Amino acid sequence: MSGAQVIAGRLYCVGVGPGDPELITLKGKTVIEKCEVIFAPIKSIHSESFALETVKKVVDISGKEIVKLLFPMTTKEEKLIPYWQRAYETIKDKVLSGIKSAFVVEGDPLIFSTFNSILRIIKEKREFDVEIIPGISSFQLMGAKAKCPIADGDDILVVMPASIKERSGCRTAELREEFDDIFKIASTLFIMKSGRVADEIIKKVNGKGLALFGELVGTENEFITELSPEIAKRENHYFSIIMIKKK
Repeated sequence: MSGAQVIAGRLYCVGVGPGDPELITLKGKTVIEKCEVIFAPIKSIHSESFALETVKKVVDISGKEIVKLLFPMTTKEEKLIPYWQRAYETIKDKVLSGIKSAFVVEGDPLIFSTFNSILRIIKEKREFDVEIIPGISSFQLMGAKAKCPIADGDDILVVMPASIKERSGCRTAELREEFDDIFKIASTLFIMKSGRVADEIIKKVNGKGLALFGELVGTENEFITELSPEIAKRENHYFSIIMIKKK
């Protein structure tokens, strides 16, 4: 894997996993090491990049140019489009200048990822090539921690956000209406960003199988426990998951 080529004029997007630096793939690590500039998404000008902090634990980035790209915490697309466009233009300038470039994201680049918005622009404009290096998602690690098959045989696997977007650009504080229908067909269900609606989920899944709550899975602040009414009373983190394995 140490012989992996990194080509100038191509953007590499590397999924660095859920936070445990040992879960970065060998190829992902190699690509980051060989790139001269690292693009890292941030939520505000005062925040650090979760993905970059993970990378720092396994890659010496002291000689690299670090470019932080701002992606505000809102789901309101009209507010985000200018940030997506600016990020794309910044990336394009480096890539087309022949600088070996990597965009790092937590988890996997194609699963509920900041990079998806940039990928759409890249595919529309076709100004440079992109290669995506998959990463381990937090829900995969959650299944591993539970020592429970995520999907087997004819099982139906569902990975979903707990709520839906509202006009303000934030997510609602209520469980999405389709949940009951989804729950009927799913064998294993991972509900992402679920902390605010844990109480509703508890009422619907109580006694119907294995139910676990996870928070910051894969980080040094990881918290995993059985799903119980006490979870609804906590100040749950944005990065929370509920795993349900039906009987």
